[in-house]
Amino acid sequence: MPTAAKLVASIMLAISGIIVVIVVVNVYPDSARRSVGMTTAAVFMGLFVGWRGLGRQITEEEGSGVMLGLKAGISMFIWVLFLYALEDMIAGIKDNLYYQPMTALLVIPAGMIKYGQMALNVPIIGTMVVLSAIVGKMTKTADARWS
Repeated sequence: MPTAAKLVASIMLAISGIIVVIVVVNVYPDSARRSVGMTTAAVFMGLFVGWRGLGRQITEEEGSGVMLGLKAGISMFIWVLFLYALEDMIAGIKDNLYYQPMTALLVIPAGMIKYGQMALNVPIIGTMVVLSAIVGKMTKTADARWS
């Protein structure tokens, strides 16, 4: 059943995903060629995590919603890392880089670590943390106001 909290959480996490991709492209200009795929992955994961995760859990939260927003931001970050690593694995399969299926599967955690290390940058982490906290607070406010 759609609620205001689910709607606000999914839309705001999708918007925050777009903003984080813009920050990533500004920090790493060579990643601009992948910005369309990064934006698409961030938007879809923002919609999914906002609807299924944050929007559903915010009704049981007693506090201000900031911690659930941070939790949703972290889970969205992990899912987006997984999608980027999966995209690298699929590109490697198309280029015939792997001789065995297990080798291709082991590239996913390595890619997640690689992209996670790239994201360990103050502007990127700071943007994610601040936007996640704001999204949690806005979702809690929407839940209190319209539910």
